[in-house]
Amino acid sequence: MKTLEHLKQLAEHLPMPVRRSIQGIPEARRERLQEIRLRAGRPVAVNEAGRIGLLTAAGELTNDPDAALRTTTAELDRCFQSVMNWSVYSHEHDVAEGFVTLRGGCRVGLAGTAAHQGRGVQGIRQISSLCFRIAGEWPGAAARVWNETGGAGGILVVGPVGSGKTSYLRDLCRLSGNARPTALVDERGEIGAVWRGVPQNDVGIMTDVLDGYPRAEGIVQALRVLAPTTLVCDEIATDADADAILLAAGCGVRMLASAHAGSIEELLHRRVLAPLLEADVFRWAVLLGGSGRVQTVRRLRPA
Repeated sequence: MKTLEHLKQLAEHLPMPVRRSIQGIPEARRERLQEIRLRAGRPVAVNEAGRIGLLTAAGELTNDPDAALRTTTAELDRCFQSVMNWSVYSHEHDVAEGFVTLRGGCRVGLAGTAAHQGRGVQGIRQISSLCFRIAGEWPGAAARVWNETGGAGGILVVGPVGSGKTSYLRDLCRLSGNARPTALVDERGEIGAVWRGVPQNDVGIMTDVLDGYPRAEGIVQALRVLAPTTLVCDEIATDADADAILLAAGCGVRMLASAHAGSIEELLHRRVLAPLLEADVFRWAVLLGGSGRVQTVRRLRPA
């Protein structure tokens, strides 16, 4: 299972007591792990398929803080340095953005004291917590929606944080890339997880990956030089993203993307998405309810 491979890669960065505890969890439970949270001086917490609890040395979940493993400030600092590959300077942009993506696509969220430059946040000092989100691959998860939409019209994957949008979008990308020229703009490296030019995740045999490109710039670059019939990007968030997607749709390119929203109704009221929905860029919305489970598939405009 890819989840176990990702967890093995991630575990290399964890403090040894946490690593031993994770390794002692039965395989069936390890496959369900979604998050590991380390907080300085406080208990280690995990998310196991939506069940959130504190982690014991024996790999069990508990609600008793006194029975749970704790992360010292020194352990957290070593973990942070390891995540940064012992070179924080080379990851300045990632730190300023508040996360770093590990080999394999796992994402580490950072929290601490902000270092300001002018009005903006230049970076983070005195790291206080790290949130490891374990990447998952679910081949076939999007097959039913892909077949039902018949390759016509864009698809927008919607859900709250942790609902599985990225994993679901990755499977859509795989299906598209196995059928037609596809370009993946992978700003955070979570979908393709490119390592030395090779995607570590299956994103389709005809998919070109623009790794680390800002979404808007990557979309324009793909249109200019790759001639895709489908474009894939994660987390539409800015007006620049929307403008670039409108440009792509105007060139006849099908869009597969994701966005934060807790419901279809909330989606319809997202300001940044309004011009895209008005232009019928996304004909279908797929609402996820957790771990890639599809709650609703909604046609956004009548046929």
